Amino acid sequence: MIHHLSITPLLKDWDFDPTRVTARYIEAEIPDEAPEVQLRLDLGILQMKLDGRPDGGRPHGADSALKHYRQLVLTGRRSGFRLDSDACAELQQECVQVYYRYLSLMVLKDYDRVIRDTKHSLDIMDLVEQYTDNEEVVWDFLQFKPYVIMMKTRALAEKLASEVRLDDAIVEIENGMNEIEAFLVKVEEDPEAMNDCPELGMLEELITEIKERDGKENPVVALKLKMQHAVRMENYEEAARLRDSIRQIETGTPHETLA
Repeated sequence: MIHHLSITPLLKDWDFDPTRVTARYIEAEIPDEAPEVQLRLDLGILQMKLDGRPDGGRPHGADSALKHYRQLVLTGRRSGFRLDSDACAELQQECVQVYYRYLSLMVLKDYDRVIRDTKHSLDIMDLVEQYTDNEEVVWDFLQFKPYVIMMKTRALAEKLASEVRLDDAIVEIENGMNEIEAFLVKVEEDPEAMNDCPELGMLEELITEIKERDGKENPVVALKLKMQHAVRMENYEEAARLRDSIRQIETGTPHETLA
């Protein structure tokens, strides 16, 4: 019998919680290599590269299956290039890998990478829809499009909200909802289907949540909003005072309580 290392000790130190997504960064064992991300699953741990393909692979010598097949489309467009079943299976596998990664990164608030990965998935869906004749295969991809749009929109909105750009975050959510609605109109004969779309409901809840972020739980958020208002009103003296107060709070130095 070949001796293999058991991951049981890792699992014992990191319980699986079925009620939420649990992920963490880990340092690479090889010096100078980038950290990786782990996702806790019910049957173990999934470990992924932060950049490039989650599995670290280079399909057909390319950075991704998407990049490879895009190149084939460019070189074979005149001859009527189409994606065959093997190509679609390979692209679907890449979508699954990327899904696990952006699911993990959303929990870790790595919004830039979530945006990158969800766009990657949407680009795969567009490629399959355009260059595959089998409608069942196309739907195998497109059925998940509202979810991917929702995740991309959440990441964009949360990134803006973290920068205290709450109005811009709400606009981004509304744009995402419009994108989902346009997709549903395209594929659904029943207009009432929108009422049953969970992704639209989640984005509506996110708008409500962001509107309620008025700084009650985080005084820095409230001060930043006041500072932005002072700048818009060209009250630079007040803006500077608010900026100094924010710095004092963030560095832990004594500061005056603002009315």
